[in-house]
Amino acid sequence: MKHKIETVYENEDIIVLNKPCGLLVPPGRGHNASEQNLLSLLKKSSREIYAVDNLDKDVSGLIIFAKNKKTYTYLTDLFKSGKVIKKYYALIEGRFEDRKGEIDKPIKRGGSGRMSVHFNGKPSITKYLLLRYLKGATLIELSPLTATRHQIRVHLYYRKRPIIGDKLYGDLSSQENYLRIMLHSAILEFEMPDGKKMKLKKDPPAEFLDILERFE
Repeated sequence: MKHKIETVYENEDIIVLNKPCGLLVPPGRGHNASEQNLLSLLKKSSREIYAVDNLDKDVSGLIIFAKNKKTYTYLTDLFKSGKVIKKYYALIEGRFEDRKGEIDKPIKRGGSGRMSVHFNGKPSITKYLLLRYLKGATLIELSPLTATRHQIRVHLYYRKRPIIGDKLYGDLSSQENYLRIMLHSAILEFEMPDGKKMKLKKDPPAEFLDILERFE
């Protein structure tokens, strides 16, 4: 399958792409090992490329790559120190009562590829801001302050408000009605090595908006 991949920003040190839904970032494992992935596609046209961050296969939106080892180390340190701001849009089941706040629950690897909230898990914090209510759903903005696998998805599942289209954490029979998970990486803010402040934004793609319209 061919994917249209938009370059949102690029210079000699970094490239920020708008990842489409359905594309892996690093190479897959097991039955996904032969699937096309973004990192391999970039390596075809670049001598040196490093994945600084990751997005789940069915999540769309902004993702950053470093074009040299020095920048990779710099950006990795930024992420680890919480100096990169990432904001996601998500459409979740039901009515989310709190208008803003944070979910501070540790997450641990479970079975069948799932993660779960567990007292002995990795510290994980997600901030949230309610954007608007729809029919049977809520549109919210989420900012992960930590980088745990499936963090946003697990935290919302824990709050009994799974993301619409999430076939791993939501009810499979109802989620099969949607072609994708309703989670999009929309905003990315960070400081370049030369001190330049970067703020990049990318609206959700057409298929995200089409599903959103069902709840208007």
